[in-house]
Amino acid sequence: MASSLQPRARRLIAFAPILSLAAGVLSAGNASAQTLQDKIAACAACHGETGQPANPDIPTIGGQPKLFVMYQLFYYREGRRKSPEMNTVAKDMSDAELTAISDYVARLPAPPPLTDTIEAARYRRGADLARIRLCASCHNPDYSGREQMPRLAGQREGYLFRAFKDYQAGVRVGTQAAMAEAVRGLGDADLADLAYYLARFRP
Repeated sequence: MASSLQPRARRLIAFAPILSLAAGVLSAGNASAQTLQDKIAACAACHGETGQPANPDIPTIGGQPKLFVMYQLFYYREGRRKSPEMNTVAKDMSDAELTAISDYVARLPAPPPLTDTIEAARYRRGADLARIRLCASCHNPDYSGREQMPRLAGQREGYLFRAFKDYQAGVRVGTQAAMAEAVRGLGDADLADLAYYLARFRP
């Protein structure tokens, strides 16, 4: 029993600053704070305490812009983005909780560059595609993201590829049509190279 309590205790210590912020945002009693605490713990359970999950199929959320996170949680809450896990987590979130959790995520550290050996030809192909498709015009030259545009640098390669495919299929909601246009006409090999480059981006 003691060993099972230790990881949760560490999470609560790590979440203390954001919970203090949330208490001010929510202006509510202990029951609301506890609800928010549970939802933040649910974020960490899948995405990791630093926003960098061990499971490669789960996206990295560390370093994402606050406004982007707020939009995505809103879309999940309203059912405009489909993910059984995320729809369940977000369905009862208040607007104040969306704000507090977005603050929490935005304060997590950005993922470090991957340390695997880079395939130079693939990396160059991905870089050329990113340049031709003007990815940096929205996501910043270092792909760190801004406002409602997500951070791409260091994101999971497989997740990026799936997101590109979803934009092509018209099943990924966004705040504008720019992403669907950016990936229009690209084949799977192109999308894979673009994802490879962004996941390993180095300034």
